[in-house]
Amino acid sequence: MDTHRFGVTFPRLFAAALLQELSFALMIHTPGYFNQLGATEGLIGLLYAGGAVLSLLFRPWLGRILDLTHRRSVLLVAAVLNMAVLVALATTTAWGPFLWAVFLVQRTAQVALFTTMLTYAADSIPLARRTQGLAIFGLSGLIPIAVGGYGGDVIIANFEFVGLFLTATGVSLVSWLIVWTLPTLPVRGHQPRRSFWAALSQRNLLPLWFVTLLFAVGMESLFTFARTFVIERQVGTAGIFFVAYGITAAVTRLLGGQVYDRVPHRPLLVVSVALYGSGMAALATADTVPVLVLAAVITGTAHGAAFPILSSEVVNRARINERGSAMATFTSIFDFALLAGAPAVGFLIDGFDYLVAFTALGVALLVGAVLYRLWDRRIDPASLVAEEAI
Repeated sequence: MDTHRFGVTFPRLFAAALLQELSFALMIHTPGYFNQLGATEGLIGLLYAGGAVLSLLFRPWLGRILDLTHRRSVLLVAAVLNMAVLVALATTTAWGPFLWAVFLVQRTAQVALFTTMLTYAADSIPLARRTQGLAIFGLSGLIPIAVGGYGGDVIIANFEFVGLFLTATGVSLVSWLIVWTLPTLPVRGHQPRRSFWAALSQRNLLPLWFVTLLFAVGMESLFTFARTFVIERQVGTAGIFFVAYGITAAVTRLLGGQVYDRVPHRPLLVVSVALYGSGMAALATADTVPVLVLAAVITGTAHGAAFPILSSEVVNRARINERGSAMATFTSIFDFALLAGAPAVGFLIDGFDYLVAFTALGVALLVGAVLYRLWDRRIDPASLVAEEAI
């Protein structure tokens, strides 16, 4: 594939994002380190919930920073902060306030880097190929999940958690060096700047926030409860499920990305969210490995299509000089879904069972997809693209 069709900086940006996401993926093993220091699952969950709250509080500030500052500058500063706290983590020896503070700062740096990388990609990819480019760019986040999961096990077995944190630091450093080679892009449009909350309440973005929340609750619930589901049902393994899910999502982005910029986004988005709901309903009934894999393929296909379409639509509809705020709002919805949506599904599981919880979630996504279509179609098509691309 000729990646230069997405702009001359795309290969370097993809490499920087891939390495930065690999640094983050290695950190999925961190709960094991906390447990080793004596933390219970409940305390670990509380710390992660605190990270989600901090991320939500930080998003408005990040949005305004991105609207006023060059993306490259934010990437460079946030990466230095990330490396500093990773080194600090390697020096910790006890569960306590210092470790909590270092971890929370690392989560904040991760939010800044992910959101800014995505915003830089949206800025640099030509409008005519934006959705396809974002679909391919999204692979930089999917690939590290598998590499970081396996690689982290190997590193910990040979060099313990200190080796894990220092490896993550080294990978982040290489990403930082690549970012140094990226050009500084203009960030300001011709329209006057409004507050962060103006992008949140912008009329043509409201339906997108709604449908993004639906998709995010489905995805975060699936990632949170898939492992416990297969254990309780005694069907397959979480590894089998997520391998099928990840491969399908990646293939969908590679193949589907070639048509995303040539067809209307609204029907594709409706189908994608409805398909995710159907996959959740299929998972609810899974009692054999083939059905489990089928549910993974359905949800993986929907994920592969939904995320790049959603991110592209947010960029297309937001004002250029408020694109940072819009992307910060978009990514914050996934934090909110993890903080509020996933626990709600968990209560359904506790009160009833997986069949009721996953079926209810699937139905909610199906109904929500229809409501999104009815809502979004009432918006003036001329307002769907706020400005010409930079």
